Amino acid sequence: MGVGGRALAACATLLPLTGCSDTLPEFTKRFETEHFVYFVEDGAPEPCAGTGDWLETYFTAYSQFLGVDLPPPLKILYYRLGSLESVAAFDCGAVAGACARFPAIYSTSAVHPHEMVHIAAALLGEPPLLFEEGLAEVLGCRPVEDSIGLPGTSAPIESLVETAAFDGYREADISGAYAASKAFVKRLIDRFGADAFLSFYARAPRLGLRITIDQVFREEFGESIDEAFAEWRTQPPGYSDDSCLRVAECSSSIPPLVDGDVTMGCGTTGSSALNHEALRRFDIPEGRMVNIRTRPAHSESQLLSVVNFQRCAGGYVLGNAEETARYTIEDDGNFGIHAEVSSAAFALDVPPGDYLAWFSSLGDATVSVELEDQASPMRAADCNPAEAPLELGQDLVTTLASRWVDRSCEGPWCPGQSWDISTGPTGGVLEAQAVVIGNTDAAFSPLELYVCSEPCPQDASSCEVLTLETGLGKLIRSEQVFEPGTVLHLGAPEAPDGEHFTLRLRIASE
Repeated sequence: MGVGGRALAACATLLPLTGCSDTLPEFTKRFETEHFVYFVEDGAPEPCAGTGDWLETYFTAYSQFLGVDLPPPLKILYYRLGSLESVAAFDCGAVAGACARFPAIYSTSAVHPHEMVHIAAALLGEPPLLFEEGLAEVLGCRPVEDSIGLPGTSAPIESLVETAAFDGYREADISGAYAASKAFVKRLIDRFGADAFLSFYARAPRLGLRITIDQVFREEFGESIDEAFAEWRTQPPGYSDDSCLRVAECSSSIPPLVDGDVTMGCGTTGSSALNHEALRRFDIPEGRMVNIRTRPAHSESQLLSVVNFQRCAGGYVLGNAEETARYTIEDDGNFGIHAEVSSAAFALDVPPGDYLAWFSSLGDATVSVELEDQASPMRAADCNPAEAPLELGQDLVTTLASRWVDRSCEGPWCPGQSWDISTGPTGGVLEAQAVVIGNTDAAFSPLELYVCSEPCPQDASSCEVLTLETGLGKLIRSEQVFEPGTVLHLGAPEAPDGEHFTLRLRIASE
């Protein structure tokens, strides 16, 4: 929920210091950082030890993006609440699970990025709610896997430009109002740049009439707000995470991804019991591919760990989190590592830019990481062989992902879906698997894979065609056994989703 004005009733803001009302929750101060004083409601879950660091990471990144500073000695008062009833006690609204009222945040979450955006952005301006909530959603969104499906953006935000209209609509459909405003604000930032959007944000009046807001909009963006809405509606619907801009998670305070061990600890949610995490930044150079291999550092029974890869400018690479190895469930109910599939590999053949590896587990698990970059194994539009094929290791499943590739697709030799692979030093049988979500479909993977001895043959009948399974998504074996070092030319039609293209490959012994 929004800031709702910079002034906060003194009794509510200073409750832990004055205890001025018996009707409000009781709090205990837990810690203080450069920008925060942190309180926990009596009986509420305690945050984990690194919560203060995450608060500073988020707020510092938001402040830098917005170009604002919190004037000393002012600090943000963060109240970790134990229930929605406690949130309601601070008049956060009928549908709110949290709210920010400068300089205080009230939330049941130990770390609440959305509300921190509100606090930082209040130092810049107080625009109409559509833009305030949209920006808080863009910068403060939690990861939402693409496997959840496309968000609904049908909320009529064209008629919700004035604050009173937006506020009234979200009482009935808060998720719809926020999803649409998030997608629209991200589109404005992508089209016109962050500076233009923030200039508009600083100038647009919170309680202005539409005609006044539109005038400021025209001055900053060079077109009317109706024209911007119309252009946005012509865009294909994107996934929720595509509208995120991860200025905090991809900030310079996040360590780079390098060879070595990554240990999960106090995560971005501040939870002391669940959702332990570790974030690492990496970049993909122009014309290169990054190959990342993960394996749990200990092979004995342990906590399951997963990783997802995100583009800092918005969007999941794979569409969902993947296990860092193939896990089994032991007789005692604990997880163990599959004897033959003790690691996982991810070949990220995606556009150049800044990316994020987001590891998570249910405890302090440790994952060993190896990474390298190579020339892209994707064939060019003229179908010449790739500069360097992707070498597959025996019994190592490699998830090959190509997303956001803006190339036309023609038959089985789509430039964005055709690669060269090497059978590696052992050779063997090629196996392919569709990426299945919920054991029901394979929208992110092609339904067929062409395995050819030459790139883009005129007659595809000379190629072996593997029909990939949906449902359980089993590994499908080629009928051929390939010698070590054999270079195979793969081709495939578009995946049903169209936006994604993800495929699992490995070389198996006979």
